[in-house]
Amino acid sequence: MEPRITAREPFAVLGIVTRIRRGSETPELFARAWRQFESYRQRIESVAIGKHYFGVNFPTDQEDVTEYVAGMMIGDDTPIPLGLEKRRVSGGQFAVFECAVEAIGDRYKHIFTVWFRGATVDFDPAVPVFEEYPESTQEQPVCIHVPIRQRHEEARSSG
Repeated sequence: MEPRITAREPFAVLGIVTRIRRGSETPELFARAWRQFESYRQRIESVAIGKHYFGVNFPTDQEDVTEYVAGMMIGDDTPIPLGLEKRRVSGGQFAVFECAVEAIGDRYKHIFTVWFRGATVDFDPAVPVFEEYPESTQEQPVCIHVPIRQRHEEARSSG
């Protein structure tokens, strides 16, 4: 399945943060993060823009650790309720892959082990990867937004 390529403006997400060590990603880990989100959902929804949910993977100062924010989009000047965090998601170009919620792990594996090998773009590690969940994942797919940048070595000439 080929992704659609789209530009996104920067936006803010309000939610809960889970620190994740590379290699420990399991469906159960993410289910725990979203269960924790559920305990704050009404407070987040009351200030959210739209009805979509976001799972955003932010890099940390530790190479093998990311921070996963389960939350919703908010306005830049929205006050932050106690117990929650607001994070800014950089804008840019994204390859957007759709899949069922149950297939997220397999889709990520395919993107980073198969799709990028044949792609004409590179992964942009400076921008967070994020999932955008519709109001009902049983009726609509999840969209995985993978930041991309032009491949520079192709533009160089040999001579």
